[in-house]
Amino acid sequence: MKPRALFLLSAACLGLGALQPAHAQTGIRPQVPATQLVQSVPAETDLADPSLPFAKDVWVDLIRGAKVSVDAAEFYVTSRPGGALEPVLVELEKAGARGVKVRFLLSSKMLDQDPASVARIRRIPGAEVRSFDLTAVSKGILHAKYFLVDGREAFLGSQNFDWRALEHIHELGVRTTDARIVSRLAELFALDWRFAQDGKLPSLPASSPLTARPVVELVASPPFLTPKDIRPGVDALVELLGQAKATVRAQMLTYSPVAGQDHYWPVLDNALRAAAVRGVKVRLLVSDWVLGGRALPHLKALTLIPNLEVKIASIPEAKEGHIPFARTVHSKYLVVDGTQLALGTSNWEESYFMASRNVELIFRDSPLAAQAAGIFDRLWTSRYAAPLEPMKTYEKRKVD
Repeated sequence: MKPRALFLLSAACLGLGALQPAHAQTGIRPQVPATQLVQSVPAETDLADPSLPFAKDVWVDLIRGAKVSVDAAEFYVTSRPGGALEPVLVELEKAGARGVKVRFLLSSKMLDQDPASVARIRRIPGAEVRSFDLTAVSKGILHAKYFLVDGREAFLGSQNFDWRALEHIHELGVRTTDARIVSRLAELFALDWRFAQDGKLPSLPASSPLTARPVVELVASPPFLTPKDIRPGVDALVELLGQAKATVRAQMLTYSPVAGQDHYWPVLDNALRAAAVRGVKVRLLVSDWVLGGRALPHLKALTLIPNLEVKIASIPEAKEGHIPFARTVHSKYLVVDGTQLALGTSNWEESYFMASRNVELIFRDSPLAAQAAGIFDRLWTSRYAAPLEPMKTYEKRKVD
């Protein structure tokens, strides 16, 4: 008998127990930390952190464990046969079949990205899909990316509900059972779910300001659609930057103090500059999607400030060829002094904070901050990141 055949026969006799995950054998789901970082990295790169799980696996595990409900707020959904989102959609379908209530909130402006996948979610037994439309209120969008399972566990991060986000983009998110985060997210989802149905801005009663910042805090945008006891995201980021004493690490897809055709929005730009001027070592990492854009001169100007470095991250095309809207860094997080972490869904531009629904989580004195700093440093020192040169002429990156 050939060695491979002998192995297969032995495995069959053992019931394949050694090849199955522990919870498949025991029926007991393994415990995960109350809050953990979750990564996505572009295939064919060496950017993965060996200590962190991947979103494609975490999403499947979360939905597989759902018993009562899955509530999702996503910018859009798009899949392709054989892609990493397929197992997630399959788990959603299985959840609906076993009686789990599925509610999906999608941005009205992105429903045409993959109508077949949207229709597939609508066909899940008992599922309901609503369109979130801010057209009558602002020019913003639903840009948040999170989902809740059974009201006890949540995922929030930069990953869109997109096969590319799971396979070909640098992303960072959080899986958590922290009741403070889960309950606040559930509150936001309920508010947005109602808004998607009637299009009416809710009445937001005034509340007392926080006397002390909590260890874990959820902040959100836009202010006009956020409960008064949840701080605006941009206010929290400015405060963190103002508190920086030694280091600032900031990574996002795009960064711009220019808004619209003739509007200057220097809120975050001023905070970065002020930190550098007082001696804080500031490092800003953005994707090459900024090349050729109106913000490029402003980014170049930042490089002239002592203590402030800017790098551009460029991910090579995949072996299969050009993939539209992929092969980039899309993570959105800020690490201050290696101990404070802000992680969420906003690019650093005015519209994300003032007109669109986005959510950030603030972790103070948290080991998650050191982990995020390590992820940042891995990319910062990699062959994919290069200093932005103020006198260099750059060609626009092909995106679509």
